[in-house]
Amino acid sequence: MDEIFNILTRLLMSLGHLAIILVAAPLLQGFIKKSKAYWQMRQGPPILQPYRDLRKLMNKEELVSEHASWIFLLTPRVVLASTLMAGLVIPSVWGWAPLSVWGDIFLLGASLGLARLFLALSGLEGAGTFGGMGSSRELFIGLLTEPALILGLVVLAFITGTTSLQEINIGLQSISPLFIPKILVLITLVMVCIAEMGRIPLDNPDTHLELTMIHEGMLLEYSGPSLALLNFAEQVKQLLLLVLLAHLIWPSDLISLSEGPFGMLWALGFVGVKVVALGFFFATVESLFVKRRLFRAPHYLATGTACAVLALISLWIIGGQI
Repeated sequence: MDEIFNILTRLLMSLGHLAIILVAAPLLQGFIKKSKAYWQMRQGPPILQPYRDLRKLMNKEELVSEHASWIFLLTPRVVLASTLMAGLVIPSVWGWAPLSVWGDIFLLGASLGLARLFLALSGLEGAGTFGGMGSSRELFIGLLTEPALILGLVVLAFITGTTSLQEINIGLQSISPLFIPKILVLITLVMVCIAEMGRIPLDNPDTHLELTMIHEGMLLEYSGPSLALLNFAEQVKQLLLLVLLAHLIWPSDLISLSEGPFGMLWALGFVGVKVVALGFFFATVESLFVKRRLFRAPHYLATGTACAVLALISLWIIGGQI
């Protein structure tokens, strides 16, 4: 009887985990746009505008290039599915991840890498000039961000003794906030998150200027429901990265159903405040800086990789934990 109850509990929390991701992703996007409008001294779109944009795209006709193959139509589904798979590895607002037993930092990297691969292929499918340019730029940025992301998470795995993101979140609660390797890893992850979310100073998510955009260049040939799925996948990815960053900056306790509704609502509000604060921070960064030239991106991302390498070296020097 206890085993059945545990299975039902895990199933219920997994459904709640996915529901929060699906519902909150467009809301976070709307909040970030509203925050940018605040710094730019304009009214900006309503916070709920991303929901309306997704609904509008789902009701539009989908046009497919005559040069496109089955990869073009499969890509939006694969990108959304792989992004949600990454969401099952990252701890939820209750500090619990549905795939904490089987999933770890390497599954997270593989899921994000699979989405990037299909996006790059789909950019070439339309046989357009700007799609191929966007794909090459996306792979160029991914080549620089993924090693820094994985190395930073590996350092956290060395610190806590586990590769599970749920256990890393729990283990970091006993680590001092001033622990040098942890600070260096957080610097790395903040810089990587900016690149992965396609935000200034590496990319501008609000532009459609063909010569400057990176991620948007791969989506030029998409329309209708496929474009809605790709936009939604990007919103989900943005939410997941900020949730992961919030857990690493200020680790949360592991909350179960035994804590009662009040405890679960308190955990939801606590993580929500942290994610909102990070969203406002990134919106502020976008309002204070300008987009860098593409060929200056390696200098920026090399700084993040260097911080991860220094974190690994400092961890070995301080505690000999490698």
